[in-house]
Amino acid sequence: MKCPCGSQKDYKECCAPLHAGAAKAETAEALMRSRYSAFAKNQMQYLKDTTDPQTLQNIDEEANQEWADRAKFLKLEILKAEEKGTKGTVEFKAFYSVDDEEYIHHEVSTFRKQNGEWFFKSGKVKEAKA
Repeated sequence: MKCPCGSQKDYKECCAPLHAGAAKAETAEALMRSRYSAFAKNQMQYLKDTTDPQTLQNIDEEANQEWADRAKFLKLEILKAEEKGTKGTVEFKAFYSVDDEEYIHHEVSTFRKQNGEWFFKSGKVKEAKA
């Protein structure tokens, strides 16, 4: 089965080792991709574990769980990924459907590397242009 992150690799050789704790994301983009796959695979503990402890209180775990339960994740499109030292940003579009209606979530996420490990710090939703 192909990985939901869009890498074209099999899930078991792509994001599954990250979700199982057998490997760590080597880049901010890899962490972003694995977090998208975690939503698609309903791996909510992974999302919690890869969120920066300093911003974890800002995450609505109940809303994330509800979204993951209801949404069908269609594809991930990485628009831009940058890393500078211990900071990273990834702009992406996540395509999904809820109740047969399709949506696009466009976000710029920030990441922080701490002790050699990447963490999701925050995300800012980009408004669709008219």
